[in-house]
Amino acid sequence: MREQYDVVVIGGGHNGLTAACLMAMKGKRVAIVEKRNALGGLAEPVEFEPGFKSAGVWHGTGNVRKTVMSSLGLESLIQNEAPTVYALGESGRVAAISGPTDRTAFGIAQHCSSDARNYARYRTFMERIRPVLSRFLTRPPLNLLEVEREAPVEVLTRALGLRFLGAHDMVELLRVAPMPVSDFLNGYFESDFIKGALSMDAVLGTFTAPRSPGTTMNLLMHESIAGQSIKGGSLELTEALIRRAGELGVQVTSGSAVTKILVENNSVKGVELENGVMIKAAAVSASCNPKTVLLDLLPVGALTHTTEHRISNFRTYGTAAQLLLAVDGPVSFQGATAEHRVCHARIAPTLDYVERAFDPIKYNRFSDEPVLDIAIPTIDNPTLAPDGKSVVSVLVGYAPFKLDGGWTDDARSILIKKVIDTISRFAPGFEQKVIASKLSSPVDLENDYGLIGGHLHHGEPGLDQILVRPIPECFNHETPVQGLTLCGSGTHPGGTVSCMAGALATREITRPKKTRAEVA
Repeated sequence: MREQYDVVVIGGGHNGLTAACLMAMKGKRVAIVEKRNALGGLAEPVEFEPGFKSAGVWHGTGNVRKTVMSSLGLESLIQNEAPTVYALGESGRVAAISGPTDRTAFGIAQHCSSDARNYARYRTFMERIRPVLSRFLTRPPLNLLEVEREAPVEVLTRALGLRFLGAHDMVELLRVAPMPVSDFLNGYFESDFIKGALSMDAVLGTFTAPRSPGTTMNLLMHESIAGQSIKGGSLELTEALIRRAGELGVQVTSGSAVTKILVENNSVKGVELENGVMIKAAAVSASCNPKTVLLDLLPVGALTHTTEHRISNFRTYGTAAQLLLAVDGPVSFQGATAEHRVCHARIAPTLDYVERAFDPIKYNRFSDEPVLDIAIPTIDNPTLAPDGKSVVSVLVGYAPFKLDGGWTDDARSILIKKVIDTISRFAPGFEQKVIASKLSSPVDLENDYGLIGGHLHHGEPGLDQILVRPIPECFNHETPVQGLTLCGSGTHPGGTVSCMAGALATREITRPKKTRAEVA
């Protein structure tokens, strides 16, 4: 590979690939360095049993923005319909909680007629606030600490966007955003069956539960950008991004980790790999966890003590494990018909169930009755398993990073059994179909994917870590080091598969550093 590049991107996940492609489209010479043997990050397929492959860690691509795909020339991948997610309840209850509003409301009506009307009201409110929150999530954030640095037109546009909601909706948005999501959902729905499943969009992968303050904001942000998905899911997205990078001449080095970011006179000069190879570049953008970038890859003395203190306290305590299951035959949930075609389901029967599942993690234990986010990717992509067999991917909440006694083989076996037993309550006979399993605890997620603390979002999406993400010194993807930017989920606008952090970071990658006041 060439010795000199305009930009080196650290990490070949969906954000890193997006940033690399967009910079290459601007005529930059770009190199990606990925420590794993293959690109894709959390969206990379993994063969966990001979003939059985996963479709990535995150379930679904409903947060990928059409504008990003269009800028990459990949708009043909977008399908303008929200993916359907089903709630699974006791006694064979099955109901869609996302998808086209009319169809979803009709399904809910089979269980609670009043909640069908409430769902329409809920969706109407979400559609009214969508423009404001979508603008926040799809544009560079306003620097609330140094507003004078922002363009007056941008400040005015954002302020007017909030005001144009009208007095009622503006006050309502400001009222509900800091709420526990349980209180917000209680204001719309009667059925705990619906409320429990909806709450998972706010709490999955976080150190929160439905009664935790601020969790409504997570739900609102999710709903404000949902509404489309990628044809073929995360696998097709990853393959399309890799193809696009190849077409644009992006140089890829995989199987070799970056061990050092080269800095001279507070300016980036390139990176050094674990094999000793140095790649020179005037700009480096890192899609890995910001703690790794600032605390492990930069030379000693590159940051002030204040900056080091703040990034050290960026909360990254993971709470979800992934369980992959090889299954003999299709998976049939009680109460679901062929018409349902359940590819994505949740076991969170009530708000209390989710809250109780969260309680043990505070004491470094996992629950006897875990909440589960279940995907069956072989329904849409049968090539992931041998003929007639299935792959089931389960995100297990809540699983602590620091498990009491450690993630021993016995602890893993106990959690695997609890998950399979829980699924079997809603899919009778499921346990007899399981051929093989692979559990990735939060510790494994840290080791395998570089997720500090095993946090799927690269950092807790609390209100404080949403408005200023990850820390004030790294506002808007910048860092205190000239030429070094952040383009991963640990920066604005946060986690899940969206490609948005990579897209937003591209405008900062080679932009000259502005002088900023010292942030105390």
